Amino acid sequence: MTTLPGDDPLTASDPWQLLEGARTVLAVHAHPDDESLSTGFLLAHLVRSGIRVELVTATRGEAGEVVAGAVDPADPRPLEEVRAAEIDRAVAALGLAARYDLGTAPALAAGAAARRYRDSGMRWIREGLAGPALDASPESFTARPRQEAVDDLVALIEAVRPDLVLGYDDAGTYGHPDHVRAHEISVAACAATAVPYLEVASVGAEAQAFVWRELPEVQPIVLDAVRSYRTQLTVLGPQADGIAIRHVGGQEDLVSARTGLRVLRG
Repeated sequence: MTTLPGDDPLTASDPWQLLEGARTVLAVHAHPDDESLSTGFLLAHLVRSGIRVELVTATRGEAGEVVAGAVDPADPRPLEEVRAAEIDRAVAALGLAARYDLGTAPALAAGAAARRYRDSGMRWIREGLAGPALDASPESFTARPRQEAVDDLVALIEAVRPDLVLGYDDAGTYGHPDHVRAHEISVAACAATAVPYLEVASVGAEAQAFVWRELPEVQPIVLDAVRSYRTQLTVLGPQADGIAIRHVGGQEDLVSARTGLRVLRG
């Protein structure tokens, strides 16, 4: 595994320099499409740099809304199967080496029966604070015991043996409760396995807390990946600073070519 500069393995000041020495990186995300929307430019850049990138996704996105007309009314598949096909296409476009579902071996604690972490959905409890949807399942990612998910992620880290784990910062991109839970279990699993954790800057994160890079050269790759998610968004087109999209709820957004990273400090 990669060793960071200095006596303390969590004292590196430049996460990009740390990435340059990595052979394998494990990315942790909450739902299908998060890997492309939150880290697509970064993951494509790492793959292009010769780094093996693997992905684990906590939920299958069962609670997501669907863009009108994106699924044929005659299609008998449940939404989670449709979204599984979408993430498989996106993973292939990005060039990722492997994809796992948390709770399914090898992302499953030794001796545990396979388990599914369902999409928690989201509602705004008050301004700036999100919580699970009112109808979230008892089997949802935020409702199941957190330690189960930590143990499952530890099992995967021990199987993959990544040099680094990559995931959300403590704000969880935009506050989605599943993203925040993914951050929490990633921090705990990395502490348990002594693997460094790199946090990706959330929307509105303070610039000085992260080290930023522009990665425009991989835009065509990310565009292909984002186009995989017909149920979740509409691609409006490439821009100088990223890829313009419209979410299923009608909000326009930018998949930014600019990525901020920081090393979790103990």
